Amino acid sequence: MRTKRRRRKRSRGRSCLPLMILFIIVVGLPALLVRSCSVPFFSPREIPLVGLWDVEQKELRFMTLEEYVQGVVAAEMPASFDVEALKVQAVAARTYALRRILRDERIPEHPEAHLSSDYQSGQAWISWDTFLERNGGSLGGRLQRKIKNAVKQTEGIVAIYDDEPILAVYHSTSGGRTENSEHYWSEALPYLRSVDDPYGVSSPSHYSTATIQLSNLAHVLEVDNVKNFKVVERYPSGRVKTVEVGEKWFSGREIRQRLSLRSTWFTAEILGNEMVFSVWGYGHGVGMSQYGAQGMATAGYGYAEILQYYYQGVELKEAY
Repeated sequence: MRTKRRRRKRSRGRSCLPLMILFIIVVGLPALLVRSCSVPFFSPREIPLVGLWDVEQKELRFMTLEEYVQGVVAAEMPASFDVEALKVQAVAARTYALRRILRDERIPEHPEAHLSSDYQSGQAWISWDTFLERNGGSLGGRLQRKIKNAVKQTEGIVAIYDDEPILAVYHSTSGGRTENSEHYWSEALPYLRSVDDPYGVSSPSHYSTATIQLSNLAHVLEVDNVKNFKVVERYPSGRVKTVEVGEKWFSGREIRQRLSLRSTWFTAEILGNEMVFSVWGYGHGVGMSQYGAQGMATAGYGYAEILQYYYQGVELKEAY
């Protein structure tokens, strides 16, 4: 009798073994895979937090980088633009902001903030409340959804050169050719090279004129006589490098700033008691042209192609 009982116990143990193996396979193995898996949806993506100084409200705001990018696109580019152009603007804005965050660059007047809503500090930003007030009604809602969609479709994507977010500067209109970075600022950056830009000719600022009284011009430039105003040297892009007026010399950038010209690509002609400036483009001319991006988008180019055209040699990568 004892022998039979032992055999029964042994057989019972054997019959449990397949069940235990099945349990390990069904329950234990998936748990192990979940622990070791690196797929993003198993661990939430960490989107950087932005400290923004809101110039209009005079207050410090905190938001995610993606929320910030929405406000930049809404402020910097017409929402009527093609969605691919809006994507270009989103990536440029995100790249510019992330570079400042990673380098811990601050707004001098408000060191608690990396960014400001004032375009003169880098790039413009507006709240959705302001945006909807300006656009109003159902139109504002449609444009808001369009911008959010463009930002969402590029979420986390930035332009990289040498494993670092680039200085993603941009301007309204190039006038036909963009400019090398060192010809407007001091640093030569390999991805901010001058390129032909025939895509922005539809911009209202492709060509413009500005007129100033000769007496006012002399006052602004602090010279006695402006009748010998002469462009001495130009960069290969056509933009003015040096101007001579009397015994004074000015950079093209200084002339632009003093006279509030739209760009440094200009000619000057005296007509009667006035100086008439013919001006091509709007902005510093370096990096991405916003109207050029729109022209390329309507011609069928995707946002990645447009970015890599204006920012030479960059890669597009997901930062988060």
